[in-house]
Amino acid sequence: MPAAGMEASEVWSIGSIDPMVEELNPIRSAESRWLQACFYIAGFATLLGWQIILSFTHSFDCTLFRGKRFAGAGWAFWCSMGYSLTVNITQLVLTSRTVVSRIPFTLRWNVAAVCSALSLIGLMLCHLYTTPDSLEMGFALAVACVSLTGAASGIWQACAFGLAGCLAPSYAQAVMFGQGLSGVFSSIVGAAVSSSRLGLIFSFTFAAVFELLGIPVLYAMNRNPIVQEAGALKPATVENQVTPSSSPVLTRARSSREILVQNAWPQALTVAAVFTVSFTVFPGVTSRLSPGSRVPLLISLFQIMDFLGRFAPKCSVLRIDEGPVVSGLAALRILFVPLFIAMQRESEQTWAHNGVLQVAVMVAFAFSNGYVSTLSMMLGPAQRGVSADEREPVGTMMSLALVFGIWLGSLLGIVTQVGMQEVNTC
Repeated sequence: MPAAGMEASEVWSIGSIDPMVEELNPIRSAESRWLQACFYIAGFATLLGWQIILSFTHSFDCTLFRGKRFAGAGWAFWCSMGYSLTVNITQLVLTSRTVVSRIPFTLRWNVAAVCSALSLIGLMLCHLYTTPDSLEMGFALAVACVSLTGAASGIWQACAFGLAGCLAPSYAQAVMFGQGLSGVFSSIVGAAVSSSRLGLIFSFTFAAVFELLGIPVLYAMNRNPIVQEAGALKPATVENQVTPSSSPVLTRARSSREILVQNAWPQALTVAAVFTVSFTVFPGVTSRLSPGSRVPLLISLFQIMDFLGRFAPKCSVLRIDEGPVVSGLAALRILFVPLFIAMQRESEQTWAHNGVLQVAVMVAFAFSNGYVSTLSMMLGPAQRGVSADEREPVGTMMSLALVFGIWLGSLLGIVTQVGMQEVNTC
């Protein structure tokens, strides 16, 4: 049933960009290329930790843990599960108006940067000092570090997408593009040095230092005239309530649940579906494909093609403004799940370990992940029926839906391993 006060046209167009928003916001976003650069850097930082972990998945799985399965699953599955679970918890908490009003935006952002850096250093130390006699303890500590990375990433992504949602769809795309760029960087690092001890030390140390650069980036964003004009970093409390004529960021009247149920659910469901499909088979099933020596290449290929997919909406010919079309593309991606499972379970068959097939499937899989998810994240805060004061929480909801898809996919990924061998072939 349509929500009270909504026109029929609004209901049927839910999930598509409001023409007025599309017309006005690109002009505002063009006023400061520096602000967009800050969003690129922020996006890069929010996902750099996870991308570096992905690049060294094979090193952790085969070199450190020797392909061993813990409680029925290997490193890749528990790694993605720990990351996705804590990302979901933190982002769910940050959808609360009470929590957001009591914890300053700057504090949330800076704590996320510091915790992300500490988690990467901790994970590096786990890899360096875990011995064959302490595999179980090392595994538990490593998963704990990845979980801290997830918690920090969850807070940081909620802040970045929430702020972008206050401003314009182009800023949400900048965050997604920056995240994809971190994947390209990590894939290059992984392909070059993932088998080297010094490479691991360099990669994790560099990533930890870069995470801390997020702190001065927020300072620069705070001082940007566009952010100041929008009042986007002012707490949305009753005391700070403003009029429509003075700022587009108002004190919202509807709860997060009401906004989600009445307007934001189509694209929230879409982006969740994209990442549910992706994490059902990546990195878990992918890391178990044969031959094991090709796995680092496939992971690097995913990171590169995912980046290209996130970049694609910058080309006007590839930009889709209709929500139902984007949702349909997300639904089609479910076909990848049985295909990847078949390639793992039928690994003795010639076709299953054919290099050309594996590369072609990964190219389509990764590109569609970046492309469809970016389209959905751009559409989310600008859906019709979402008022100016609700765009920040919708941006946060979209980020929450994204990481919920990661968690659900990771959970389903463990199920895909029922009946499989106890040790990876590596």
